[in-house]
Amino acid sequence: MALGSSHDRRHPHAFGVALAAACAALFASGCGDDERPLEMSISQLSAEEEENIEVATRVIEDGLIGGDVAVIDELVRPDYIQHNAQARDGREGLLEFAAALGAQGGAAVKIHRKLADGDLVAFHSTYGEGDARMVAFDVFRLEGGRLAEHWDALQRWLEPEATVSGNTLVDGTESVSDRQSTEANRQLVTRMVREVFVEGRSERLADYIGSSYIQHNPRVDNGLASAQAFYAAVKAQGVPLAYTSSPLVVADGNFVLVGSEGYLGRLMDEDPEVTAAMPRFAYTVFYDLFRVNGGKVVEHWDVIQRVDPDSVPHDNGLF
Repeated sequence: MALGSSHDRRHPHAFGVALAAACAALFASGCGDDERPLEMSISQLSAEEEENIEVATRVIEDGLIGGDVAVIDELVRPDYIQHNAQARDGREGLLEFAAALGAQGGAAVKIHRKLADGDLVAFHSTYGEGDARMVAFDVFRLEGGRLAEHWDALQRWLEPEATVSGNTLVDGTESVSDRQSTEANRQLVTRMVREVFVEGRSERLADYIGSSYIQHNPRVDNGLASAQAFYAAVKAQGVPLAYTSSPLVVADGNFVLVGSEGYLGRLMDEDPEVTAAMPRFAYTVFYDLFRVNGGKVVEHWDVIQRVDPDSVPHDNGLF
């Protein structure tokens, strides 16, 4: 799978001109007699967005985890597009995945955060129990009240004593607020991700991150200074880390989730000389959730998953 192979045609929220044009149209359009006032349309979810959250919740809790096949048949399109690294494409692939979970004794799920953005829904969840727990971001695109497409990434749970900050991977603020600032927050975060993570301009961190920044990445402490020190150490140690593109964006009030692909670390050959002569970087999926307050990023959660693209059981790519 080539990086960036199918992003723009599959997802409505892209960086650049399309985003700027959409925002300009939103604020220039005004309201006709049969339209809701702009203040209402941007300060609360639409009825469709509320329904989309409910549909996605039922599929996860009742269908995938609860094993209710009828829910999946009802609420998932037959041509469901799958980007999960393990599940096959289509509704049948999801049914197979649910059956495999049931055969293993089932699983548990706790959804910590639910976001809606047009036809997209994003969940921040933990799956499983105890030491076997996994932290996940799931993003769904819906068509006509049914799930049509799915992206995700998973990472193993760590207890707070195993994290540098003492925070877990999922605790912190959960409630969505400040929905009137959704578009401003989307632009702020996508600009930060592009400049800092894609272009590698870590000196710009202070322009975007507040001094009381709360960190849930297990390897980084709280605060702006700790984030700056982390990126300085990565550069000094020569660790291969880069975001090559960030095609997936879900913004809802004070939260903005960005799905990116790139690489983290090298793939090692059995022969060290081959590794040195022909370095290969490890394809990696990054999901970063940011909370914004007062024009600054004040909290961050992430999931980082290394994937072998050749092992994925479909041709849709991870994005």
